[in-house]
Amino acid sequence: MNRLVGTFVLEAKLAWRYGILAVAAVLALLWTGLLLALPTAGAQALLPYLLFLDTAGFGALFAVALLMFERVEGTDASRSVTPVGPRTAAPVRVVVLTLPVVAMAIPLIVVTVPPQSVSGALGHATAGVVLTSVLLVAACSGLAARTRTLQGALLATVPAVAPLIAVPVLHLAGVVQSPLLWAVPTTAGADLIGRGLTGGAGAPQGPGGGIALLYAVGCAAAVCWWAARQAVPSGARPRRTGPASTEDGSSGVPQGPPRDAAHHSARARPRHPVHPRGRGHPVLSLARYELSGVRRDPLLLTVALAPLPLALVLRWTYPALSGYLRSTYGFDPAEHASVVFGALVLLHIPLMVGAVTALRVTEDIDDRTLQVLRVSPLSLNAYFGFRTGTALLLALIGLAIAAPLSGLAPALSSGLAAAVVLAALFAPLVVLATAAFAGNKVEALVVTKTVAAVSVLAPVLTWVLPAPWWSPLLVLPPTWALLPLPGYPADSLASPVVLLGGSVTAVAAALVLALRIRSRLLT
Repeated sequence: MNRLVGTFVLEAKLAWRYGILAVAAVLALLWTGLLLALPTAGAQALLPYLLFLDTAGFGALFAVALLMFERVEGTDASRSVTPVGPRTAAPVRVVVLTLPVVAMAIPLIVVTVPPQSVSGALGHATAGVVLTSVLLVAACSGLAARTRTLQGALLATVPAVAPLIAVPVLHLAGVVQSPLLWAVPTTAGADLIGRGLTGGAGAPQGPGGGIALLYAVGCAAAVCWWAARQAVPSGARPRRTGPASTEDGSSGVPQGPPRDAAHHSARARPRHPVHPRGRGHPVLSLARYELSGVRRDPLLLTVALAPLPLALVLRWTYPALSGYLRSTYGFDPAEHASVVFGALVLLHIPLMVGAVTALRVTEDIDDRTLQVLRVSPLSLNAYFGFRTGTALLLALIGLAIAAPLSGLAPALSSGLAAAVVLAALFAPLVVLATAAFAGNKVEALVVTKTVAAVSVLAPVLTWVLPAPWWSPLLVLPPTWALLPLPGYPADSLASPVVLLGGSVTAVAAALVLALRIRSRLLT
């Protein structure tokens, strides 16, 4: 018992030290304020999806980041020779990352549900959030334990976790009602959330509901057991000598953990020596290296291609979801089309691109790669220029694809063009903000999670707040991308004026972040 208590205290201290608990508190305050600002019908329609998609999955990526960071620091190997082994720490971490989820869910439910229904909603919805959180955190922990890099962990977890999220959303939205949906255990968690908040239309009747819940709880226990089995130090894993023995696609030579920081950082160096003469500018050499490494690390390419399926999913599912919200809650999303477009497409795609690029930068910082730049022709300014330029280009291309295909964008106009350009500037700012405030992978996810909240709150608050209460949001560069959209308070301004104001704000924010980055990395 003392061993479990000590492990719990240690994991809680880690969550506090790296800001996980702080960002949970901030998100709880922000989402509570958002629900209070929305009309009652809109808040009640949004809450089930907010609890399932954001709150319940809060700890999943942090579990992955903590695992990868421990490998860099050697914590997982050190723990193997202590009374608290990795197989004990893994389930304790699931508990520690689930408790903030409960604390986040309670105020959201209290401020949204009618007073006479609060007790029942708290019981059912909180249970659903806990069940979903345990499943997602344990699944991500187990999958990430089988990989060696953060990019590899994300590529392994996202396809596996996607059905655990998409299928229950279809059930919540009423788009699909089939007994087969209950084969996905997170459907039971989503159903508990919906039943507690809305009466749970579509839930299985009679003993079917109890059987589905027992099945989901059993799956949660099994996934936790499996995650604990996977939680062994990376150096203790058996090495394979075939072509699939490494994540970078090399063959024939088994690869273990790096022996020192210099060797570990070598994977991020250019494949060929960079010379001031003979091979062009150092940035071109870095670009060639990145292109040649797409097969080794395809995460950025995957995110670059993601806007197309995202737009098609929105185009096919949004009409059915809108009809469900109108018939169930009396809430018509068509009256808030600009908000939906701003949150799901206009700011979401740059956030996605910027977050992945920022994680790449964070890995380079962790691997001491940026220290190598001090003695190489590639300067720190050129490195960040390349990273931010890549994020800007991919965001522009993604928005150009997703905006017309999603079916949510307003008619083509100069205002829409200005909005797309200003939104694309959000991607490099995500990269700079992460490099400025994050010192490791866990802190990087804390920063990106906070920035993601801004990308959701800015469209909604700018829409619902009366003048002049929304004007302080203009200090946030993403807000300027929303102003040219129809229905927003400044949609009557000329597009060049909005474009100029947003560009100046973005450049000012980039300069402030760049100064902080130089002070952190060059001292």
